[in-house]
Amino acid sequence: MQLYIDPLQMEKIQDSLPSFYKIKVFDSLNSTNEWLACHPNELEGTVILADGQTGGKGRNGRSFYSPRGNGIYLSLLLKPPGDIQSILHYTALCAVSICEAIEEVYGLCPSIKWLNDIHYHEKKLGGILCEGKLQGKQFESLILGMGINVHSFILPDDIVSTAASIEDFIPIKKPRNELITRFLQHFYSYYHDQRPFIQPYKSRLAYVNRKIWICSSHKKELATLLGVDESFRLIVQKEDGAIDVLSSGEISIRL
Repeated sequence: MQLYIDPLQMEKIQDSLPSFYKIKVFDSLNSTNEWLACHPNELEGTVILADGQTGGKGRNGRSFYSPRGNGIYLSLLLKPPGDIQSILHYTALCAVSICEAIEEVYGLCPSIKWLNDIHYHEKKLGGILCEGKLQGKQFESLILGMGINVHSFILPDDIVSTAASIEDFIPIKKPRNELITRFLQHFYSYYHDQRPFIQPYKSRLAYVNRKIWICSSHKKELATLLGVDESFRLIVQKEDGAIDVLSSGEISIRL
């Protein structure tokens, strides 16, 4: 089988985007989020891309497997209005934008597993990690990190049953540059033009009306997922019939 070479091309990506974005490409980084955190004077719209990561980060201290040449490992620096509560807003904006880009490039319709994962056929294609720096109660800066598995590769044993790549489901090869460009174009149209995206988010929300586990640091509770409210908080119905609204925590579909 012929090896598919898919280099990240900074100039090609930059030339297809609004001037708001400043693209930087690296062969390998420990973490794209970490790089931006260590360079706080970068301009809003700076996009860090790595061909691979040696210490890719997920939520709650988890790692994100980031083999070179196979995925999109991207962090975007924003300096938006808002406070810590708007983390949900920007995570949702990122999720909608990457789902729309995947659909446009590949013809697949992925869904969003609240809070920050992109799923297809109950497999995780990638995730989003939002990290904010506050000045008082307001954002000084916000780093939006994203990892998406694109080309097929051999998964580590600990995630082989839960994760997948986009091209596991569709037998075509597409350059990562194209998907990156489409994602950033969709993101810009929502962020800069302030287009509403609550309905696109709701239409892609996974596992509605299904039993899920609500997982927090101290307990695990069964509930039915009902949807999200206008602030992207999760609405669930607990086993005793009570309705609850969640702005943090995680859910699991593994009953």
